[in-house]
Amino acid sequence: MGIRRRGREYALQMLYAMDVNEYLPEEVFQGFKTIQDLNQEAFANAKALVLGVHQHHEIIDQMIQNFAEHWKIARMVVVDRNLLRLGLYELMHCPDIPYPIIINESLEIAKEFSDPDSTQFLNGILDSARKHFRPNDIVVRRRPKSKTDSEPPIAPSPSDPT
Repeated sequence: MGIRRRGREYALQMLYAMDVNEYLPEEVFQGFKTIQDLNQEAFANAKALVLGVHQHHEIIDQMIQNFAEHWKIARMVVVDRNLLRLGLYELMHCPDIPYPIIINESLEIAKEFSDPDSTQFLNGILDSARKHFRPNDIVVRRRPKSKTDSEPPIAPSPSDPT
């Protein structure tokens, strides 16, 4: 597992604790420091994510409410709600991270920490947010290389959701 993935998982766990127990970020960071096998680089990434989500919490929740038609944030599963917060923060404030990575990581983490059906819910909201915050992002997909293949990468069409 990569450092960023582990950092996102740590961040989800910290956001969950903050959501359920109304802890402040520093309280959660102190509790996390007691974990013996804590990957320090992933922890540093997680802290940055948690602080970013915490700082922009109100606007992120408003955006989730806008994209989650017919859903109240308070009624969402806690894990899903916090994965959405994390994903929206990254879509809004981490332009160096390609949106497919943000969305795919959220879905993979949901498979591990939430209900399997959550992936459709999360994907729909995060893709709507992606279209809003990153409408012009183009992600270059590469074809599998063959020994004789020397063609350039394939660029998706603007309507391609990947």
